[in-house]
Amino acid sequence: MKSIFTTQDIPDPERFGAFRDIVKGHFLSSYDCCITAPPAQSRFYANLAERRVLDLQFVQLESNSHSAASKPRPQGISQEGDFYIELQRFGTSRLSQDGRTAFLRQGDFCFFDMSRPVSWSFDDDYSLYKILIPRDKFSNRLGNTQNLTAKAIRSNSVIGALVYSFILKYVPFLDSIPPLHAQHLADILLNLIATSLSELSMAAPAQSMGQSTLFYIAQHYLEKHLSDPQLSVTACASACGISVRSLQKLFQEQGTSVNRWVHQQRLERYKTALTNPLMADKNITQLAYDCGFNDISNLSRRFKAEFMVTPSEYRKMHAVRRPHRATAIV
Repeated sequence: MKSIFTTQDIPDPERFGAFRDIVKGHFLSSYDCCITAPPAQSRFYANLAERRVLDLQFVQLESNSHSAASKPRPQGISQEGDFYIELQRFGTSRLSQDGRTAFLRQGDFCFFDMSRPVSWSFDDDYSLYKILIPRDKFSNRLGNTQNLTAKAIRSNSVIGALVYSFILKYVPFLDSIPPLHAQHLADILLNLIATSLSELSMAAPAQSMGQSTLFYIAQHYLEKHLSDPQLSVTACASACGISVRSLQKLFQEQGTSVNRWVHQQRLERYKTALTNPLMADKNITQLAYDCGFNDISNLSRRFKAEFMVTPSEYRKMHAVRRPHRATAIV
């Protein structure tokens, strides 16, 4: 992401004013903020970076304690009619809109509408991602959004964990992803966010999620439960909200099957564990169980058929060889 502002080289007394001005000039003309504790002004810091993917805008903001508010004019600038998603990277924050207040901790996120008044409060150092989404991107999917604002979606929920992990994997690499791939991933992210917001209102999504999004959700579920030997196609399909047949079709379109994909992922974990020096005290059978395998003899046969060696031989071949210390001659 491209840095657009930092207080690093600004004299201490001018830092907060410079931060307020850059936000008002670059993002929200109706924005206003104040230092929560006046003595903190000399220690105030803020860093802003952004990246655009076509009509989506990703902003990374880091700062310390302050409060802020936005009260849009009836005919404000275009950005004040858009939606924002705010995801907490670390620290805590409070966001209020439409008579509700969302308390955000690390990994939580919420939705707010910049066409209506909104306020923020940060009690300590924090970092967050803001994602600006044009109104027309969500209006058809969500309908009336007033009952969705300032409601926290927790990182320990299934869909919340999906959005959080996706953003952490996706946003930091926006500059190195080809534009076409970046847009494709942005579409998946929008589908995940729309699904999470639809769940808040206990309504089905206005339009079905794309195949790529469903495949990503399925992968995430399977990866999370790989160590469970009872992991099943039925459980995964249920978590994705689709039929077993639809789930199998998703994987067939990727040239594989659910069971084959799970086996391959477990096998990769097993190979990594076999060569991990931190797991050298565990025997190969225990490592296999930890990776979700429950038929050890079958695993050994399939392992040898694929890699031409047994798991124990593979471990010996990749064992860390420590250099011998030369014996001092007196």
